[in-house]
Amino acid sequence: MHGVCIFQINIENPVTMQSTESNQYYTEQQWHQWLDQLADNDFVYVDNFLPDDLYHQVQRYFKLLLNEQEFTKAGIGSSEKRQVKASVRGDFIYWLDQHQDEQLSPLFSLFDEVMYNLRQYLLLGLSDYEFHFALYPPQTRYEKHVVQFHGKKNRVISMLIYLNENWETGDGGELKIYQQNGKELLIEPLAKRLVLFKSDSVEHEVMVTNTGRKSLTGWLLRQPAALGQLV
Repeated sequence: MHGVCIFQINIENPVTMQSTESNQYYTEQQWHQWLDQLADNDFVYVDNFLPDDLYHQVQRYFKLLLNEQEFTKAGIGSSEKRQVKASVRGDFIYWLDQHQDEQLSPLFSLFDEVMYNLRQYLLLGLSDYEFHFALYPPQTRYEKHVVQFHGKKNRVISMLIYLNENWETGDGGELKIYQQNGKELLIEPLAKRLVLFKSDSVEHEVMVTNTGRKSLTGWLLRQPAALGQLV
């Protein structure tokens, strides 16, 4: 297994593919670049990944869910062993459903694109994904962990998209990556930033946030989400 390294790509003006056949947000060359780095280094992040129109649509939907009090306290462990421990994990979440959350259909198309390219270029046997919105209130965190449940192997790639407008140094909530060489890296949770990493090998932590911290968090899965608890 390779050591974890950080690679950052900054997209000032994201290129949207015009092909009606592929109907992808990003070009084949961009996906090659990003996924080569993920394969070689277990980790990659990309700035300005979420297009402006889609970003604003997601923000509006996030706010609507908050106003309707749809978020619930997150727990730790798989469903049969789930526990709520605020000292370990302090976020509130809302699980996305492609049928229920139809207003976010362009976002699900982007998830499909990510999964398609992971299959195409890394030859990963992926069949599904699961995503939720996450909100960390001030003075909350998530302790060091690996997102793969003990004894299970369904989550292959972890994916984050941050939704924090006007984030500044000192606001906290950084993603800390623990490298095999003993070094630690802090990734700022900047709006529109994509993070991809291998679920079973990259230890990480969400640092204490001093302001509300918002993100999309999800996993690309070997088995359909309904079967993930069995494997």
